[in-house]
Amino acid sequence: MSEYKALKGKKIKTFATDLANEQAEGQVFFSTAAGERKLKTAVATAAWSAGANLITARKQLGGAGTQTAGLVFGGSPPAGVVFTEEYNGVGWTAGGNLNTARNVLAGMGTQTTALGAGGYAGPPASIKNSTEEYDGSSWTNGGNLNTARFALAGLGTQTAGLVFGGTPGSKNESEEYNGSSWSEGNNLNSGRSYLAGCGLQTAGLAFGGTPTTGNTELYNGTSWTEVNNLNTGREALAGAGIQTAAIGFGGNGLSAKTEQFDGTSWTEIADMGVARQKLAGSISGSTTAAAAFGGDTGSATGITEEFNAKVTVVTGGAWAAGGNMNTNRSENFMLAGTIPAAVAAGGYLPNASATANSEEYNGTSWTEGNNLNTARWDHSAAGTQSACVFGGGNTALTKAEEYNGTSWSEGGDMNTGGRARTSGVLTAAIIAGRKDVPGGNITVNCESYDGSSWTEIANLNTARGGNQQVGGPSAALSASGTQDGVGSVVNVANVESWDGTSWTEVANVLDDSRSGQGSGTVTAMMLINGSGATANGTQIYNGTSWVSGVATPYNSQGGGANGASTAVLNAGGSGDVNGSMEFTGETTAINLKTLTDS
Repeated sequence: MSEYKALKGKKIKTFATDLANEQAEGQVFFSTAAGERKLKTAVATAAWSAGANLITARKQLGGAGTQTAGLVFGGSPPAGVVFTEEYNGVGWTAGGNLNTARNVLAGMGTQTTALGAGGYAGPPASIKNSTEEYDGSSWTNGGNLNTARFALAGLGTQTAGLVFGGTPGSKNESEEYNGSSWSEGNNLNSGRSYLAGCGLQTAGLAFGGTPTTGNTELYNGTSWTEVNNLNTGREALAGAGIQTAAIGFGGNGLSAKTEQFDGTSWTEIADMGVARQKLAGSISGSTTAAAAFGGDTGSATGITEEFNAKVTVVTGGAWAAGGNMNTNRSENFMLAGTIPAAVAAGGYLPNASATANSEEYNGTSWTEGNNLNTARWDHSAAGTQSACVFGGGNTALTKAEEYNGTSWSEGGDMNTGGRARTSGVLTAAIIAGRKDVPGGNITVNCESYDGSSWTEIANLNTARGGNQQVGGPSAALSASGTQDGVGSVVNVANVESWDGTSWTEVANVLDDSRSGQGSGTVTAMMLINGSGATANGTQIYNGTSWVSGVATPYNSQGGGANGASTAVLNAGGSGDVNGSMEFTGETTAINLKTLTDS
C-alpha cells in the first residue's frame, strides 16, 4: 500500500486543534482535538443563507453589483417605482432615485457604475426606451434604446453593456452600449422575454425566458450560439457570474432551483431557501459568491439571500422562537439582561391596565419573580438580570426602581417624570427625552443616574418620546421616536449621539419608528421597528450609517428588548403579547469532514 507522502509529496500533519480557516481546503490532517484521533479535511460546499431584507419589498426590479456591494432599482408595486437601494453584505440603505419610474427593466454593472435600461410603467401604460447610469449616489440619463421594451435582460458594464430579448412580443433584438449610445447587435436565435443574463459584452450568456424555456445562448461580441439548455426551463429568473462560470436561480412557478453553468452545460446545485420569481440578482457576482434580491413569493417580497460555495459555511443571522412569558404584556415594558439571563417587568395588560408583574428568563423559559413596587408601562431598563434600573412610565411617573436579582426597591426619583427610555447599567444609566411629561408634552430633557440619584445633563437637540436608545452616561444613542405631544402624531427620523458632554446629530434612521426597541451599543445598534415603521423590520447602525436588518417573525411594536446587536432577546408586543424571540447574528464555520476507509 502506498504512503500518503509518496502519493502527495507531503506528510500528514497532526494538530491538537482543528484547522479553522479557508487555507484548510483540500488539506488532510490528523486531529487530536477534544481527545479524538481522526483524519480530517475541509471540503467546499454550496448553500444559500438569509441576508437582510430590502427596505421596500418589491418584484420585477433591476439588479447589479456583487454579494457585498449590491444594487437594486425600480420594480413594483405599483407598476414602476423610482427607489434605489444599496447592499453592503450586511444590510440595505437608500440610494438615489431613478429619474424614470419603471419595473421589469434590465440592470447591469456594479454598485457604483450601474446601468438600467428599458422597462414599463403605468397606468397609463408606457413602455420605456430610456437608459440611466448610476455613479454610486445618483442616476443620470444616458442614450435611449433603439427598441423600447420591457422584461428584457442585460449584462456587461456601464460603458460596455448589452441588452437582449424582451416584450411586446418575443423580441430577439440585441443592442450594445458604449457609455453614451446604443447600436444594434445580432439577434438572439430564440426570441423571448423574462429571461436572465450575465457576463460581458464580448462574452455574454442568456438563459431561460418566456415562452417557458431552458434555452441558453452564448454571445461573443458579434453573434449568438445555442448551447445546452437549463435542466429546468423557466422564466422570470435571475443570474450572476460570467459566460464560463454562472449560476441561474428562481423563476416562475415560484421556483427555488439553482443551476450552475460551466461554459457548456448546467448542473443543479443547492436550492434557495425561499422559492420566488421576478427577482433580481447580483449580476456581477460569481459562482462562489452571489445574491438574490426581492421578487414575488405570491406577493412582492424584500427577502435577500446570499449564495456561497466555499469551505466556510455561512449561517445567516436569524430570529428563533423563545419561551412564552407567563403574563401577556405590551406597550414597551422593561427588559434587562441577555438571552440566557433576562428580566421583564411592567407593561400593559389586555384588560387595558398597567401591571407590576415581573418575570425572569433562563434562555428557555420564564419564571415568575417578585413584583414591581409601582405598576406601569412605557419604560425600558438599563443593566442585567441581577442588577438593573429604570425610571418613569405612564402617568408622568418620576419613580425609579432597581432590581438585585430577587426583588425590586425604590431608587432615586427622576427630576422630570414621563414615559422614558433608560439604558446603560445600574450604576451608570441615562434617559434621553420622554413623552407625557407633566402637561402631556414631549421634552428634550436628559438625565443620568449614578446608582443613587438622577442628575440633569445637556438636552437633546430634538424633543422626542417613544425613542429607541442604547448606551450610558459616557456614550449613548437616541434614535427616532415621536413628537405626538405636539399636535398630531409625528415620527422623527432624527438620531443623536451623546459623547458624555453634548448631543450631536448623526445619520437618520431609514424608517421612522416610535415604540420600537433598541439593543446593542452606540457603534452596533439594532433598532426593532415600532409604530409608523415597516412592520417586522429591523435597522442596524454601525457607528456611521444605518442599513436594514433581518426581519422579525412578527410585529413586536411595544415589546421589550435587550442584548448585543448580534444576540438580541425580544419579548411581548402587539404581534405576540406573551411570546419571545431570539436573534443570533451571522456565523461562519469551516466545513470539516472526517475521512474513513469506507
